[in-house]
Amino acid sequence: MASVIPRNGKYAVVYYEGEDRHQKMKSGLSYTQAEKLKDRKTAEEKKWREQKKKDRQNAKPKEDGTANSNAGDNPTEATVTEFLEDFIVKYGTKHWGDSYFSSSKSKMNNYVYPYLGHHRIVDVTTKMIDDYYDFLIKRCVPVANRGSQRKKRVTPAAVHEIHKVLRTAFNQAKRWKNIRQNPFLDADVPEHKSKERPAFAPGEFEKILDYTNDASDYERYTIHVALCIQYYCTTRGGEVGALQWTDYNPKERTLHIYKALDRVDKKHLDLPKLKIYYTFPILNPYNKSVTVLKSPKTEATERFARLNNLMVEKLNRMKAMQEEMVDTIFGDYYQDNRLIICQPNGRPIMPEQLNRKFKAIIVEMRENGHEFTSVPENLLDEVVFHSVRAASATKKMQVSNGNIKAVMRAGGWAEPDMVIRYSKAYEDDQVDIANQMEDDYLKAGDAKPPADTEELLRIIQSHPDLITKLLAAVK
Repeated sequence: MASVIPRNGKYAVVYYEGEDRHQKMKSGLSYTQAEKLKDRKTAEEKKWREQKKKDRQNAKPKEDGTANSNAGDNPTEATVTEFLEDFIVKYGTKHWGDSYFSSSKSKMNNYVYPYLGHHRIVDVTTKMIDDYYDFLIKRCVPVANRGSQRKKRVTPAAVHEIHKVLRTAFNQAKRWKNIRQNPFLDADVPEHKSKERPAFAPGEFEKILDYTNDASDYERYTIHVALCIQYYCTTRGGEVGALQWTDYNPKERTLHIYKALDRVDKKHLDLPKLKIYYTFPILNPYNKSVTVLKSPKTEATERFARLNNLMVEKLNRMKAMQEEMVDTIFGDYYQDNRLIICQPNGRPIMPEQLNRKFKAIIVEMRENGHEFTSVPENLLDEVVFHSVRAASATKKMQVSNGNIKAVMRAGGWAEPDMVIRYSKAYEDDQVDIANQMEDDYLKAGDAKPPADTEELLRIIQSHPDLITKLLAAVK
């Protein structure tokens, strides 16, 4: 399908044509022109696919039997596009959460259907897939997402995500006996290594908490409390924004974490794996998505975070500030969604907003002369609100003496390797280890013999003949 991307202050349309479905782009268009061209090219693409389908139906099978070399016991004439659309409905709606469902559909529409979509699934080979992945990495123009910077090329990480969906889909085709073998199992996927996101060391992050601790400014104190929750409770941005006052138990000193704040496409609200706890008032009926509090992606995410005295004090102050604003400023105009972390009028603060506010604080501190040392200067822009989760995991690993299970439970992780991935090691940690080993060695060297041993030595020195008698007794 054709797509519109911003380019040099104007817009461009990316579309596919020819028997090989090679990619073309027309740029220098206004947004209106781009949308019109996109609609026309999409219609042409649909017409081309329909013609190819007719050609396949009318074509006679090859006499040598190679036409359906990978056909299973239940062969199909379905194209990749037709099969994947059916697969997403029958499989994806049952097994995928709304975020993965939306992103997978987008990747299929933008990167798979235009290139592989017209081929029958029984004709797809591993060589064809390798050529396709090579095309994505070297020549394919990425589709731009509004609000994010467009990349120059499709990343290996994106190809891995595409491959994951296609491999699962063709595994299902094999189970349905449409094909005999899954060609994606032997495909040469571009090498990809997860990039470790930088995060402040716990001690340095605590300086940010001190910097933002200003109860005279509601918005500043709100981001301060959000950072405290993220740090002391090892939460995620969506979990912070989803916390309501009913989740806070000051007597038990706990926060019940079991919801996530997110936007969900209205078309996906009936997905079986999606559980909605609360839907926020819709301000614009023309929006395609709604803001909700939904169930987390894994059962391990639900937990009760234990609160220290500091957190109880801050939450109580936050609640008092909100009540005062309602009484003195907003009154009936306050949108009472019972949120702990919210805008002055009661509306939610989305994870991306928390991220922007956190980044603005880092910039502000740097402009005021603060020098960060645990993250290199050239990587400071990569530190995000979610990075605080790493500082939290690192601190809890330190204070718990490496109790991975305790930290795993505190952060809502299902696997212990996630704790290891999030917790960081800094240069100061290596220095501390070296110094501790030196201290232990010196203490061992200075150790004095026990009192009983000293007494025995004194007796032997006073009665040297005892040594002779003891040796004779042993013989």
